[in-house]
Amino acid sequence: MPSSPRSGPSAVAARLREALRRADCRLLAEVLHANVHWSPPGGGDTGCHARSHVLSRCSRLHALGLRADIEETFTYPAAVVLCLRVHGTVPPADPDGVAYHVFDVAAGLITRITCYADRAQALDAAFTGTTGRPWRRPPSPPAGPPPPG
Repeated sequence: MPSSPRSGPSAVAARLREALRRADCRLLAEVLHANVHWSPPGGGDTGCHARSHVLSRCSRLHALGLRADIEETFTYPAAVVLCLRVHGTVPPADPDGVAYHVFDVAAGLITRITCYADRAQALDAAFTGTTGRPWRRPPSPPAGPPPPG
């Protein structure tokens, strides 16, 4: 790990783009927190729970021939969202679909990676800092006067 001060989400986004462009997960090592958590789409228990596990999974996916093209990038004060189109001959490749990956960033390190199928849900989670669990707007209060009592 470099000893230089950490930078924010913009620098993390640049590192993510470079790693995907070069298909080299090792480039992510310096921006992954030691206890990073990667959640698959829809939750489940097949996620990764450490930097070494995330890097191993990335390397395995690349070895299978999977590559990702970045369709969109969004940078928030504490998160980066990448819209990825995955190419290859094995799942999760789907050149007709995209997935939105939200990278939570704290002190210049990625602490959580959460995948969403829905763009609005991913952007809401990144904006509100609620990745890892579905975010829903609270229900509106009922119209009219409060009930007696």
